[in-house]
Amino acid sequence: MGLDMEVLIVDWERLRSLPVEERSGMVEDAVFGAEDLEVYLARPEGWSGPGDGDAEWWARYEFRDTMTSYKAHFWAGNRWDELRGFVDASLREVLDQFAAPLFWGEHNYELLPQGQPPFTPAVVSRPDMWSPEIEAMLWLPPEDVKVLDRYWSEVAPRLDTLREPFERHIVEPIGWIQDFASFARLVSEWGDVISRAAGRGWAVIGLKC
Repeated sequence: MGLDMEVLIVDWERLRSLPVEERSGMVEDAVFGAEDLEVYLARPEGWSGPGDGDAEWWARYEFRDTMTSYKAHFWAGNRWDELRGFVDASLREVLDQFAAPLFWGEHNYELLPQGQPPFTPAVVSRPDMWSPEIEAMLWLPPEDVKVLDRYWSEVAPRLDTLREPFERHIVEPIGWIQDFASFARLVSEWGDVISRAAGRGWAVIGLKC
């Protein structure tokens, strides 16, 4: 057994006006509402959303080759820990900020090796603020999503420059993220989630499941 995370982007302007119990139920139905387990398990990787005739207030993203497991995100954070000391400072600073609430968590940046400067994230996920009814791992309101989108706009065109230091310095990596391609793909998928949410003025939720 492992820890899984379902990632949604949601229309927060619509949801925030509803009673907590009602909006919690709507989000749970959006993620777990399939009555048939086979239908639930057969949902596609990448983007999916409400069916025909349903209100379009949410979209779900399943990270590729993860089966919704959080392990891939955990190991991406570890790879960034190992890599960031070999990266140009200007890129390191923006990728630190982008990654911190998404996959490079407090257990990473609060325990930086001695001699490295302390890091303070511009955006902090506060899942306890989303709803007491649903156990969330990630909660980013629209204003925080827009901040992360600005960081992503600086990271995206330079992401491939990480290939050379990754392949040179990350020797025999263990876990789910074992090469640059899988690392870059997961980071880019987070970029897609953030960009789509920002473009709609929506929030991002990561539900524990």
